[in-house]
Amino acid sequence: MTGDFKNILFLTNDKFLEEEIRGMLNANSRAQFKLDVLEPTKETINSIISSQYELVIVDVPDQDTYMDVVEKLCNSVTGIPMIALTNPEFQNSAEVIKLGAQFVLCKSIIDGKLLVQEVETAIGRKRLETGLRLRDEILQAVGYAAEVFLSKSNWIPSIEEVLARLGGASGSDRVYIYQNKLDDGNQMSTCLYANWEADGISNNPILPFVNERSYVQSGFIRWQENLSQNQIINGKMEDFPEAEKILLEQKGILSLVLVPIFFNEVWWGCIGFDQHVIQKNWSLIEIDALKIAARIFGAAIARQAAENELAFMATHDYLTSLPNRMLFEDRFNQAIAHAKRSHEKIAIISIDLDKFKTVNDTYGHPMGDEVLKVATLRFLSALRKSDTCARIGGDEFGVIAENIHGRADAMLVMEKLTKALLAPVIVDSFEIPISASMGAALYPDRGCELEELMKSADKALYKAKNSTSSICIFDDGQYELIKE
Repeated sequence: MTGDFKNILFLTNDKFLEEEIRGMLNANSRAQFKLDVLEPTKETINSIISSQYELVIVDVPDQDTYMDVVEKLCNSVTGIPMIALTNPEFQNSAEVIKLGAQFVLCKSIIDGKLLVQEVETAIGRKRLETGLRLRDEILQAVGYAAEVFLSKSNWIPSIEEVLARLGGASGSDRVYIYQNKLDDGNQMSTCLYANWEADGISNNPILPFVNERSYVQSGFIRWQENLSQNQIINGKMEDFPEAEKILLEQKGILSLVLVPIFFNEVWWGCIGFDQHVIQKNWSLIEIDALKIAARIFGAAIARQAAENELAFMATHDYLTSLPNRMLFEDRFNQAIAHAKRSHEKIAIISIDLDKFKTVNDTYGHPMGDEVLKVATLRFLSALRKSDTCARIGGDEFGVIAENIHGRADAMLVMEKLTKALLAPVIVDSFEIPISASMGAALYPDRGCELEELMKSADKALYKAKNSTSSICIFDDGQYELIKE
């Protein structure tokens, strides 16, 4: 016989039969097991329910008591297979099978090989039935996860409920999702993304990994290697290497399954299932169902990333990643609301790179694109976080400068932007000089609508281009040129 039947319960009050059965199992089986013996009474049922037996063998000479105990066992202990031992005169074998026993064996003709064969078959059959039932329960939870992740645009508020259903269906005490990220030392580390614990499980951070520490630092480098190759981590605590076993013992984990999550063929993280109260032997069909859950979550992340990318593309410039005109208008409306509360002004600045057409004609458009990217970075470095810089089109940029008290503040912002362009742009060993002309208009002095303010800023910009200055403010109907 193959397999490891550690816990078998024998219900009998016949000491001679007890020794006979024990001898049969030892002589005909290579499995290691512990045979517990109890007198078959109604009171034994609770101890069976609260223990981890893989098989119950029942022997009760008295027929009435026998049927009563068998019925109680079959009704109360549905997850444990049962073999009934009967006397030759027993006439209700069919009824016992109907109640739920796997086999009925007559004690007068039983031998060791037959007993071991029936034990192996009963446990195997019950494991298969239990595995199929658990798989169906897990698949129902996976179906709910698919409904949430793939039908809701914002599934983040529902993720704990998804993990709770997966945890309940899989018999786990804790379910969690970790996301990978690179730490400052460019090592793969883990960051807790979502977590659920069953009732009575401490919410202390006793997960396998230490949050925001690398796999190497946490002592799970082997897990990183396996998960990154799309291999699961699965087993009872004693099945793991000694160093990992010590770490799992410290965290109170008796058994676990970790399934990798991939997003666009890149290892994104993992979903884990822990047992802290009772050890669990995960079947292949259960693990297959959990793999489906991981794939669904990966698909949900991919869909969310695609939607975020589409939203970004709709509101940002493809080359510089700056806000486009549409987002620029939205940021302006937000700035207006803030300015009304703070009673401050806003400077709308229009920027145009000087002689940019010459750059394209001389060095080519790819080089011109690089110049635009460098100019973008320099503009952003010169602005405050509260300011907005957008690419309006071609070599034209727009800036919303908030918290402005007057023309002096607007001049200061434009001077910083001008200084940011003083050094030439170096691309492929070419030094390309770069400069810009700028014009500004103040809200609410020159209007309250973006279009109106942009027109005034553009007028100031063209005034600057046609003068010896590169900066001009249009305010109160007057142009004010700033000498450099």
